[in-house]
Amino acid sequence: MIKLSVPILQQNNDIFQLVKELPFIEVARRYLPGELRHQGSRWVTRCPFHEDRYPSLVVYRDGWKCFGCQEHGDSVDLVALLHNLRPLEAARMIAADFGIPLPDATQEDIAQARQATLLAKARRELKACFKVKENEVYQRLSSIYRAVDSKLAGIQTEEDLERLGGLYHIEPILEHVLEVLRTGKMTDKVAVLKSDRVKRWCNK
Repeated sequence: MIKLSVPILQQNNDIFQLVKELPFIEVARRYLPGELRHQGSRWVTRCPFHEDRYPSLVVYRDGWKCFGCQEHGDSVDLVALLHNLRPLEAARMIAADFGIPLPDATQEDIAQARQATLLAKARRELKACFKVKENEVYQRLSSIYRAVDSKLAGIQTEEDLERLGGLYHIEPILEHVLEVLRTGKMTDKVAVLKSDRVKRWCNK
């Protein structure tokens, strides 16, 4: 847990200033869902605010910017965008997570900050579970696709064609599903994972 010095807390009751005293990289590590990779004096990761195939969000020592969707800001902006919070709610959430005491905080403020922290934790855990499931399905369907492609490549006779020709219909469907899981929007990925066809393939 990172704590600010007592003199700073005594001299400044502004919650935004207190939060901004935190090393930004620690805030980024706590809230950004992707892995941060160190590159020189900065860090990069995939942006959570758009479908980001390649890391386009850059974390600096005092803030962040995505060069894909152009979102940018400081620690409060980051948490507010991630969890759909107002700036003050985001600042209080950060303060609660990092153990920063707020001299002017009421019991209601503290309760709201704790609730926001619990909700954010639940969202992160849910997103992590979804990612695990998505990866499992992708690996399973990739294996099926390779098997289908291999069988189609081995067709040599009319008998083979009659027996395996139906796979020509399945192959493009598999290609489409895999492409959605690689690069599609979250809503499209959810639809794919919930489809009866994908469930049947994964349960074989």
